[in-house]
Amino acid sequence: MPSHDRTRDEWRVGESRGWNAWTAIGVFVAWLVLARIGPDIELAPGVRAWYPPAALVAAALTLWGAKALVPIMLAATASSILTPVPYEAVWRTLLVSFAIKTIYWAGTRALRRRGFDCSFRRPEDVASFAAVFAVTAIVAAVVAVANLLNFAITTPDGLLLIRSFWVGDAVAVFAIAPAMLVIARHVIRARAAGEVVLRARRPTQRAALQMASIPLSLAAAALLAPALGFFAYSLCFIPLAWIALEHGPRHAALANLAMVLGALMTVHAVESVAPRSLEVQAFSAMLALSGLIIGSVADERQRAFVLLAESERRYRTLVEVLPDPIVVHEQTRITYANQAAADTLGAGTPETLIGRLLGDLAAPSSKDLLRERMRALSEGERLGLVRQTARRLNDGATVEFEAMSIPFTFEGRDAVLTVARDVTARLRLEEELRHAQRMEAVGRLAGGVAHDFNNLLTVITSYSELILATAGGSASVAHDVREIHHAAERAAGLTRQLLSFSRRQVLQPAPLDISEAVRGTEGLLRRLISPEIAIVSRLDPAAGQVLADRGQLEQVIVNLAVNARDAMPDGGTLTVETGRLDATDPAAERCAVRSDHYLQIVVRDTGAGIDEITMRHIFDPFFTTKEVGRGTGLGLATVHGIVTQSGGAVLVDSVLGRGTTFRVILPALPLDLGAALPDPVPDSHRSAPADRCVLLVEDDVSVRASLCRTLTDAGYTVLEAGDGIEALHQLDSDAARVDVVLTDVAMPRMDGRQLLQRIRERWPALPVVMMSGFADPTLEFQTSGDTVLLKPFAAAALTSALRNAMH
Repeated sequence: MPSHDRTRDEWRVGESRGWNAWTAIGVFVAWLVLARIGPDIELAPGVRAWYPPAALVAAALTLWGAKALVPIMLAATASSILTPVPYEAVWRTLLVSFAIKTIYWAGTRALRRRGFDCSFRRPEDVASFAAVFAVTAIVAAVVAVANLLNFAITTPDGLLLIRSFWVGDAVAVFAIAPAMLVIARHVIRARAAGEVVLRARRPTQRAALQMASIPLSLAAAALLAPALGFFAYSLCFIPLAWIALEHGPRHAALANLAMVLGALMTVHAVESVAPRSLEVQAFSAMLALSGLIIGSVADERQRAFVLLAESERRYRTLVEVLPDPIVVHEQTRITYANQAAADTLGAGTPETLIGRLLGDLAAPSSKDLLRERMRALSEGERLGLVRQTARRLNDGATVEFEAMSIPFTFEGRDAVLTVARDVTARLRLEEELRHAQRMEAVGRLAGGVAHDFNNLLTVITSYSELILATAGGSASVAHDVREIHHAAERAAGLTRQLLSFSRRQVLQPAPLDISEAVRGTEGLLRRLISPEIAIVSRLDPAAGQVLADRGQLEQVIVNLAVNARDAMPDGGTLTVETGRLDATDPAAERCAVRSDHYLQIVVRDTGAGIDEITMRHIFDPFFTTKEVGRGTGLGLATVHGIVTQSGGAVLVDSVLGRGTTFRVILPALPLDLGAALPDPVPDSHRSAPADRCVLLVEDDVSVRASLCRTLTDAGYTVLEAGDGIEALHQLDSDAARVDVVLTDVAMPRMDGRQLLQRIRERWPALPVVMMSGFADPTLEFQTSGDTVLLKPFAAAALTSALRNAMH
């Protein structure tokens, strides 16, 4: 809403709340009183300095509008009847009087349209007030003189009379009306708020001195008048300016009235000053308008200071609550910092940073960049975002920033504003993402290599078992073949580690008591760990259960223990702990599976610790700090793969010279979950079934040939297919003959999962055994009830799986 609309609303409130019968009576009486004191302020017989009723008309019509015309005209009528003008009819006098009051009412309407504020708080309000009533007074003077001279207003006497009427009315309005408006506005607002209208206050020493300065200045003017003439009254401007500057236009309006009345009385009393009307009138107008202008300028200046202070307060509040660090520095010395800067730099409070040099906070790697930026800023350049490193004051840790600096003026001095953002956490997440992407890429490669390698090992294992079965009495041949078989088993163990790392190992998860599983590895750990290392177990028997593969979880514990052993060649302490972890713990957020609670296995050593560079690659496959021949670099990569595939996370904390702590976090099962499901025990003691037909589906020719030979020797009839499509053709033509399907998972055109789905749709009773060099981690859920064999496998495991499937 524009300011003039707000002022109109205030006027409406003032008219409705401030106007009543008592107000009308007050206006009536006041007009009569002011009309009667005219002769008392004459400068000479018949010459009045100003006409007080004009001020009342202006003030009343400004405050209450047309409502005030009624008591004013009644008062004018009563005055005309009591003191009629000679040689003029009363009705004509009243008509002219009504016309003049209407002209003043039109002037007040113009003031409203200009957004006039009765408190004279703005210089434009004073200017509007003076301009409107100067014009209004001259129009009223023309109407009055035209009536007196029968419209002969262009004569010298007519023009002189118009000037006298105009100046007398205008000066009265300028000198008295502002004080009337200020007092009436105060009374109206006080009554509206239910306050005491007039409250006696004990003036302060300063206020008493200001009030006393008015009569003192008038007395001084009277004493100097014999020597200086009317110029001596210019002393009155000094106390008026003092009051206006300190208290604003409201007090200036009251001081104006007191000063003008005092000056008139003094002029009457001092015979050395000629009571010329125009001189006194000009002085009165200048004094009144000067006080209002000075007061309004002072009031607006004060409001500007308040708004500026409020704006600065909002700005400082905004800066203080921003989460990003903001620093102001002159050259490189800090002159201002917000709380975020203090928190990020480990200073505690912003005052701790004040006076410090930026170079003292910069990391060594950023000092050259800082000097270059300061040089560019000194030349007036605006610098864009750049990454810098700082050191925290409290702990010396490094903090990564993205900062932007611009030259600007701070508290009247040239300075630089630097706005920064702490990107340490973001850079860490980016590094973790890159690491995860590297792990994913290497995992896919490892899974593919393991798949092909397992196919080769399947051929080696199958043929080595066939040779052993037909070696007869040749001990040397049997020994050589056994060595080949053992080498294939060791190679299979290596591929299982690759599959665990790549998270493509088929797990057999079951509810598992975590403390019991750790306790089951204690005997193995004591054989693996040298006697110089003490093993301390702190197992919580009530920790709970997790859904995990027991063998894989035991491998995690063994790998971590062996890694800790290698970190303590001269002995130390290996501590293994288990316990519960609340879901609100930040470590639990790293797990892929959400749960109400989590369990953790902590493996802590007192070894040499891990440096920062090694920490970045600690879970990378084939990364090792051990000498050649002592490590494959798959131990911790396997741990990471197993735990991640189980829905958990692995956290590492290490301090050089003080040891390393590994935390394995796994989602906990509800406490009321049933016991672990029993693992199926293959029946390996039954004899081979007679006249059983196996449909063998395998795309690798060598693997298919070796398995065909193994199955044939075991007494099975074998039908062969190179992929899923060929297998469906075989079943379409001879499904009744097939007793069980043995199929690989990864095959071209149609893989084993698609084949399994088609078989379930058309031949739901036909048993299927899956085999894979690498298996999708969700395969066990997609093949519910079907057996999965991991390559390479022994002949006995193969025949046992087939028998179990058929039964």
